[in-house]
Amino acid sequence: MKAREKFDIIRSALASEITLIEASAGTGKTYTISGLVLRMVLEKQLAIEEILVTTYTELAAAELRDRIRNLLFQALTAFQIGESEDELIQPLVRRYKSDEQAQRRLSIALQSFDGASIYTIHGFAHRMLRDRAFESGALFDAELIADQSDILHEIMISGGSISIRASRS
Repeated sequence: MKAREKFDIIRSALASEITLIEASAGTGKTYTISGLVLRMVLEKQLAIEEILVTTYTELAAAELRDRIRNLLFQALTAFQIGESEDELIQPLVRRYKSDEQAQRRLSIALQSFDGASIYTIHGFAHRMLRDRAFESGALFDAELIADQSDILHEIMISGGSISIRASRS
């Protein structure tokens, strides 16, 4: 098993495809993910729509959306004035101060932020099933059920026999 290395949000190399952050509550995941998105926009030159962020709850997804948008705005402001007091943004301003396109990438990311893919895992799965109905074999109007307690209750009442039913709206 490979030993885990300490992650430095500014100095650690960005993964070429997937970055998984796994940590306990209150350890700075939202801060780290926001910083990674900022770095991907600047270093990997990815459009905000090309970055997928998933999390567990609607509250966490909303917080990530706000934090990422705010960090992009703070970074753009820092790039425009040429400095920042923020410990995350400051080294990036120094690193990219001569890169004229860096400020442009931040501006475009903010302008197109409504297209950012920041979802709960459930929401992302639902979108993929809807957008890729033919490939997945799912019905176009398939509904993902987060709370299955009603279905389980119905199964228990019917004596444990399971029947699958499909309904169309």
